Amino acid sequence: MYQYWRKAGRGAMYFLAVLGTMTALYLIVALLLGTLSVNNSYAQATEGIEVFVTDNGVHTDWVLPVNTPYIDWRSKLHLQDYAGADSSFTHVSFGWGDRQFYMETPEWSDLTLTTAITSLFWPTRTAMHVEYIPAPLKPNKKQRPLVLTPQQYEALVNYILKTFQQQNGQFLLIPDHGYYDTDNFYEAHGKFHLFKTCNSWTNGGLKAIGAEAALWAPFSFLVMRHLPEE
Repeated sequence: MYQYWRKAGRGAMYFLAVLGTMTALYLIVALLLGTLSVNNSYAQATEGIEVFVTDNGVHTDWVLPVNTPYIDWRSKLHLQDYAGADSSFTHVSFGWGDRQFYMETPEWSDLTLTTAITSLFWPTRTAMHVEYIPAPLKPNKKQRPLVLTPQQYEALVNYILKTFQQQNGQFLLIPDHGYYDTDNFYEAHGKFHLFKTCNSWTNGGLKAIGAEAALWAPFSFLVMRHLPEE
């Protein structure tokens, strides 16, 4: 029995050592590639359509106007599905991520070890989190504005549209899973894993419009560091 536990202890230590090494390598590569930027010559437009990238410290979202000449999001995100929103709401946010994590973790205190491990180490189904916002955001360190040309805005809209699963031109609502009465979840394309996170999706939107972005940004601060300061 002693020999069994001795071997088990050695195996556990070896596993922890490998896990620690892999974690360290992941962090080093993330910081390196997150520091490197693409589209370095990008110059923000002086006039156009203002959008935001927001950061809650872990997760980033895109925030767009509800209605522009290029799209009225209410044609896809029907107000009848949002009891707390109405036609006066001015903006809408989009955040892509792990479906199970979204469904089971409305608060960080709800996070379980199983959900965390599954989200990180196994490619999982995804969802788009959408929230109607009643008024324009105010720029700050966690809410960075970008002024886009019409062409850039259309590219961003197309990037977001292609992330939604659609049927007959309509998004696929996941019923009864919103956190509040102003948000909802929809089925999304893609798999979530260590190398494709919610933040790398946001960073992909920056690349899609030709803005300065990280080469790879699995963490929120790596997305935000490439955005123009106030």
